[in-house]
Amino acid sequence: MSALPPPLAPLAPHARHVVLAPYTALGAVIVPNLGLRLLFPRRDARELMFAVTNPVFKVVRLGASGLLLSVVRGSHRRYCGNVFIGLARAAVSLLVCTSDSGRHYASDIVFAPPRPVVRHPLPQPKRHRFWRRVAAAVAFGGAGTTIDKRRALVRRGHRLVLLVHRFLYTPHHAVLGFALKARNPRNARVVTAALYSGRPPWRHPGERLSCVRARRDTRCALACLRQKAPVRRWRLVVVGALGPVEVSW
Repeated sequence: MSALPPPLAPLAPHARHVVLAPYTALGAVIVPNLGLRLLFPRRDARELMFAVTNPVFKVVRLGASGLLLSVVRGSHRRYCGNVFIGLARAAVSLLVCTSDSGRHYASDIVFAPPRPVVRHPLPQPKRHRFWRRVAAAVAFGGAGTTIDKRRALVRRGHRLVLLVHRFLYTPHHAVLGFALKARNPRNARVVTAALYSGRPPWRHPGERLSCVRARRDTRCALACLRQKAPVRRWRLVVVGALGPVEVSW
């Protein structure tokens, strides 16, 4: 098909892609006599329902997973309305307005299913004498990069304090020292921990955890492979006897 003349180029059929969320709100432009088509994932469209607030706009089902929006009046003035759409796993609120220019017009809006959430299993503590010695040495002593981050919160009526002390770098590994404190020694027990790097979506480098118990705290060392590029943001999640505690820096 030959290309449209420049004045008509904005009106050429093309798609706009939107990733569905549990609640999705967006706006769209419709050119009279051209219409707007909404395409949904078949799995979500099984329970498709819709309602329109402005009678100027007409909405009809188009196949098993689509809707067609059109304008029934002339375009001598600007009309707007909301189209509320219910799907199996999402709700969509669409504000649609008429326009003659086609500057922001797309003939189709294609809704993609939500991206799957990648959940990384938390590592389990390793009972090894070498790592127990590393935990005791690194948690609050030894050479390294000092961080000194503190996170305090109350869970089930008990106060927990998470202290992140320092990084110790080796040629191939980075070892993070931290401690979980509580007045009751049983509440200071560390079940597992995970370290994430970068920015959301966080990267999970994989690590090895070892802890030693003290009177009112548990001191741990979390060793992971050293990152090739400098990391400016970290996130530590520690799961204790009373639930998770996390701190970012």
